[in-house]
Amino acid sequence: MMNSGPYRSCVIYANYAAHTKPHAVQYKDGLSFYLFRLQAEGTCRALVEGKYETIIPGDLLIYSPDQPYELQVQPRSTTVQGSVEPVSDYFLAGNGEWLDEWWKGKGLPAKTNIGYDDTVLTLWKQIISGKKKVMENQEEIMDYLLRTLCLTLEQVIRAKRTRGADTAYKLKQFVDNHAHEPLSLEKISASAGLSISRCSYLFKSAFGRSLFAYCIDVRLKLAQQQVLYSLLPLEQVAEQTGFQSYAHFCRVFKQRFEHPPGEYRRKFGFRFHTD
Repeated sequence: MMNSGPYRSCVIYANYAAHTKPHAVQYKDGLSFYLFRLQAEGTCRALVEGKYETIIPGDLLIYSPDQPYELQVQPRSTTVQGSVEPVSDYFLAGNGEWLDEWWKGKGLPAKTNIGYDDTVLTLWKQIISGKKKVMENQEEIMDYLLRTLCLTLEQVIRAKRTRGADTAYKLKQFVDNHAHEPLSLEKISASAGLSISRCSYLFKSAFGRSLFAYCIDVRLKLAQQQVLYSLLPLEQVAEQTGFQSYAHFCRVFKQRFEHPPGEYRRKFGFRFHTD
């Protein structure tokens, strides 16, 4: 028997759009429904948790009611004269008590790159197709399809976050173990077998800072210990803690500890006694 209780979900509209001309959407005062958007081709800019971000293929955006939503699409010209690279996406708007209960307390992110998940795309296309048809029990069918899509998205997001977190911790461990060596984003990313952009995204999502910033932080902590508790020349401290330039080492050390390394050693360093 189809659900006839009060906990229902409703698909307001659902479709697939391919933009070849500039396109903009603004809900500055907030949405009155839940909005799901999956980037399929090209890139665009969207307001995500108060900041404009570049949206790439595979990015899933989820907005709840009352959240402001702004989208800016600017298709790019290709090398072929007169040709434009389309910017396309799947989108869906819905509401209902079931959606309210599902969203409450889930803690799902506003943006997750889920890639091209076959189950998600199949469900989304079924909803788009079903919404255009006139058929018996359409509301009930849409209700169950939307619920299935939401639960599937939740599962995919959590799986991505778990795998992403594992990768981020492996990257962190690699930096911890190799920060004293010459390091590049290419070398760090190669340790995980992923692209620089993917590793940078996963690391920042997990720790709220860039790989580069974290690497500098680890090097500074190593350098601080050597400045305080060794008699090594400061140029050697810089070299042994991964800084390729002594001038750069002095600059970032002063920014972090409010004193140049030499002055920091004189003020706070361990007092070595010799007989």
